[in-house]
Amino acid sequence: MYADMICDVMPPIPEDGTGGSGINHEDIESDNGDEPQTNIEQLMVSMLEERDKLQEKLHETEETLNNSQQKLIDTEKERDILLRQLSLNAPQLCSYIHIYLMYMILTIYSD
Repeated sequence: MYADMICDVMPPIPEDGTGGSGINHEDIESDNGDEPQTNIEQLMVSMLEERDKLQEKLHETEETLNNSQQKLIDTEKERDILLRQLSLNAPQLCSYIHIYLMYMILTIYSD
Protein backbone atom coordinates (compact mmCIF):
# COMPACT_ATOMS: atom_id res chain seq x y z
CA MET A 1 0.00 0.00 0.00
CA TYR A 2 2.85 2.40 0.85
CA ALA A 3 4.46 1.78 -2.54
CA ASP A 4 1.19 2.71 -4.23
CA MET A 5 1.16 6.05 -2.42
CA ILE A 6 4.73 6.79 -3.49
CA CYS A 7 3.92 5.96 -7.09
CA ASP A 8 0.99 8.35 -6.99
CA VAL A 9 3.20 11.17 -5.73
CA MET A 10 6.47 10.63 -7.54
CA PRO A 11 6.72 10.60 -11.33
CA PRO A 12 8.24 7.51 -12.91
CA ILE A 13 11.97 7.58 -13.59
CA PRO A 14 12.86 6.29 -17.05
CA GLU A 15 15.64 3.73 -17.13
CA ASP A 16 17.09 4.78 -20.49
CA GLY A 17 19.31 7.44 -18.87
CA THR A 18 17.46 10.44 -20.28
CA GLY A 19 16.09 11.44 -16.90
CA GLY A 20 12.79 12.35 -18.51
CA SER A 21 14.21 15.50 -20.07
CA GLY A 22 15.18 14.01 -23.41
CA ILE A 23 18.80 15.03 -22.82
CA ASN A 24 21.48 12.43 -23.32
CA HIS A 25 23.80 12.77 -20.31
CA GLU A 26 26.63 11.04 -22.17
CA ASP A 27 26.66 13.86 -24.75
CA ILE A 28 26.86 16.46 -21.99
CA GLU A 29 29.75 14.72 -20.32
CA SER A 30 31.66 14.49 -23.58
CA ASP A 31 31.18 18.22 -24.26
CA ASN A 32 31.99 19.45 -20.79
CA GLY A 33 33.13 17.00 -18.14
CA ASP A 34 32.88 19.53 -15.29
CA GLU A 35 29.17 20.36 -15.63
CA PRO A 36 27.77 17.13 -14.15
CA GLN A 37 30.22 17.45 -11.26
CA THR A 38 29.14 21.07 -10.73
CA ASN A 39 25.48 20.04 -10.77
CA ILE A 40 26.17 17.34 -8.18
CA GLU A 41 28.05 19.83 -6.00
CA GLN A 42 25.20 22.34 -6.26
CA LEU A 43 22.73 19.61 -5.38
CA MET A 44 24.81 18.58 -2.37
CA VAL A 45 25.14 22.19 -1.18
CA SER A 46 21.41 22.66 -1.60
CA MET A 47 20.71 19.48 0.34
CA LEU A 48 23.06 20.54 3.15
CA GLU A 49 21.41 23.96 3.37
CA GLU A 50 17.98 22.33 3.50
CA ARG A 51 19.24 19.95 6.21
CA ASP A 52 20.52 22.91 8.25
CA LYS A 53 17.16 24.68 7.93
CA LEU A 54 15.32 21.54 9.01
CA GLN A 55 17.65 21.04 11.98
CA GLU A 56 17.13 24.65 13.06
CA LYS A 57 13.36 24.24 12.77
CA LEU A 58 13.59 21.00 14.77
CA HIS A 59 15.52 22.75 17.55
CA GLU A 60 12.97 25.58 17.64
CA THR A 61 10.13 23.08 17.79
CA GLU A 62 11.84 21.12 20.57
CA GLU A 63 12.33 24.33 22.54
CA THR A 64 8.67 25.26 22.08
CA LEU A 65 7.65 21.78 23.19
CA ASN A 66 9.86 21.97 26.28
CA ASN A 67 8.43 25.39 27.19
CA SER A 68 4.89 24.11 26.75
CA GLN A 69 5.60 21.05 28.88
CA GLN A 70 7.05 23.24 31.63
CA LYS A 71 4.00 25.52 31.52
CA LEU A 72 1.78 22.45 31.79
CA ILE A 73 3.71 21.20 34.83
CA ASP A 74 3.48 24.63 36.49
CA THR A 75 -0.24 24.87 35.75
CA GLU A 76 -0.87 21.39 37.15
CA LYS A 77 0.98 22.33 40.35
CA GLU A 78 -1.08 25.49 40.68
CA ARG A 79 -4.28 23.49 40.07
CA ASP A 80 -3.32 21.00 42.78
CA ILE A 81 -2.64 23.80 45.26
CA LEU A 82 -6.01 25.42 44.51
CA LEU A 83 -7.82 22.09 44.81
CA ARG A 84 -6.19 21.48 48.21
CA GLN A 85 -7.21 24.95 49.37
CA LEU A 86 -10.74 24.38 48.13
CA SER A 87 -11.03 21.01 49.84
CA LEU A 88 -9.76 22.50 53.11
CA ASN A 89 -12.08 25.50 52.94
CA ALA A 90 -15.12 23.76 51.47
CA PRO A 91 -16.56 22.57 54.83
CA GLN A 92 -16.18 26.05 56.26
CA LEU A 93 -17.75 27.57 53.15
CA CYS A 94 -20.65 25.12 53.33
CA SER A 95 -21.23 26.15 56.94
CA TYR A 96 -21.36 29.82 55.99
CA ILE A 97 -23.78 29.09 53.15
CA HIS A 98 -25.98 27.02 55.47
CA ILE A 99 -26.05 29.79 58.09
CA TYR A 100 -26.84 32.40 55.44
CA LEU A 101 -29.69 30.31 54.01
CA MET A 102 -31.14 29.76 57.47
CA TYR A 103 -30.96 33.50 58.09
CA MET A 104 -32.77 34.20 54.79
CA ILE A 105 -35.48 31.65 55.56
CA LEU A 106 -36.03 33.09 59.01
CA THR A 107 -36.16 36.60 57.58
CA ILE A 108 -38.75 35.59 54.99
CA TYR A 109 -40.98 33.79 57.50
CA SER A 110 -40.73 36.53 60.09
CA ASP A 111 -42.24 39.09 57.69
